[in-house]
Amino acid sequence: MHVGLFTYGSRGDVQPFIALALGLIDNGHQVTLAAPANFRELVEGYGVTFYALYGNAEEIVSSAECRRIIKSGNNIAFTRFMFNAMHQMRHPLFDSIYSACLQVDVIITVNTFILFLGIIAEKMNKKWAIVQLNPPMIPTREFPYPMMNIPSVSWLNKSTYNMVNYLVWQLGRKDVLEFRQKLELPIFKRSMVKIWEETYVPVIHAYSPQIIPRPADWEEQYTVAGFFDLPFVKDGNNIVNQVPAGLTDWLNSGDKPLYIGFGSIPVPDAELLKNIILEVLTKTNTRIVFCTGWSKILDMPAHPSLFVINRIDHAWLFPKCKAAVIHGGIGTLAAVLKAGIPVIVASIFADQPTWGRIVQTKGNGVHIPFKKLSASRLMKALQLTEQLAMVNAAIDMGKKISRESGVGNAVASIEKYCL
Repeated sequence: MHVGLFTYGSRGDVQPFIALALGLIDNGHQVTLAAPANFRELVEGYGVTFYALYGNAEEIVSSAECRRIIKSGNNIAFTRFMFNAMHQMRHPLFDSIYSACLQVDVIITVNTFILFLGIIAEKMNKKWAIVQLNPPMIPTREFPYPMMNIPSVSWLNKSTYNMVNYLVWQLGRKDVLEFRQKLELPIFKRSMVKIWEETYVPVIHAYSPQIIPRPADWEEQYTVAGFFDLPFVKDGNNIVNQVPAGLTDWLNSGDKPLYIGFGSIPVPDAELLKNIILEVLTKTNTRIVFCTGWSKILDMPAHPSLFVINRIDHAWLFPKCKAAVIHGGIGTLAAVLKAGIPVIVASIFADQPTWGRIVQTKGNGVHIPFKKLSASRLMKALQLTEQLAMVNAAIDMGKKISRESGVGNAVASIEKYCL
């Protein structure tokens, strides 16, 4: 069977799908991974067949308007912005997705693409499933929608998910109905999200049950697989696995460093972050590896205890660090937790505060919203990460997650329900 994997967004949205692609290939399946064109080099570096979708996610999140919204931390405004961005390019994007779907037998899509892919799967009469990279959106009585950060009330919990799913439907409804008409499909007045829930479309949650356990009241086809780990392959042509010149020697020349990096999310205040890093370097003996990612930070002064990189394989680097300061994206968080080191989540928006609150509750790290971040608060958080209780909690979590097989569980679910 030819499996099509569809994702869109930052590297954190693409990298788990590369891991899933490799797992499916290892089980004898043909796989094509469809993602924005700017990820071709990343995907093909692992030997996975790539299909370029219309658009460039980095350009979208780096726009002045998006950076302003990210800085505000307004999740509703960000959701509206992203839906509007998709709306503006909906025709060429939809056409590129449709063309890719023609080439495959089974459709596996990231959760942010369900409104497009659900329609196409229905039109082509192909089995499909959803990979959920964010906190769960399947209703349960056990806890409220995690991103709401409200107390759990069993008889009210399910309604919080219904509210979120209704919002998603309202934001995407116009485009969905437009494309249903274009494909000559029946026009439904009810929410397509609710219809897919009632028809038991499989949903594979790509996070560890150590972080959010699987609710007992979910239907069988809803799985919590575990994190999708991307293997490290020593390949000079693979951009992810290339270790910057001099980094290994620098790591070996002193104590384990602190990692600081915000991945594919431009930091809201680059000057503030630069000054915080310099103050920590000045006032402590901490060595720092700073990964710029998609952030534009200019004129970072040279310092013997600072090594600046643009990108790195987290699975290779994190075990060599004492702790990590990250934005809280699930892909980076997974790598930190698996490495067994404490984490400081300086969350910016979206699901990041949720993951930050969870790791702090579990004793694996500290959560500081970026808008409250300062050098003094960061240094206090660093002291907490050095306490034995947190160090041991991080080590224990790393051992448990390392025993999981997220990709293996996901492949088994796809083979059970879709192949």
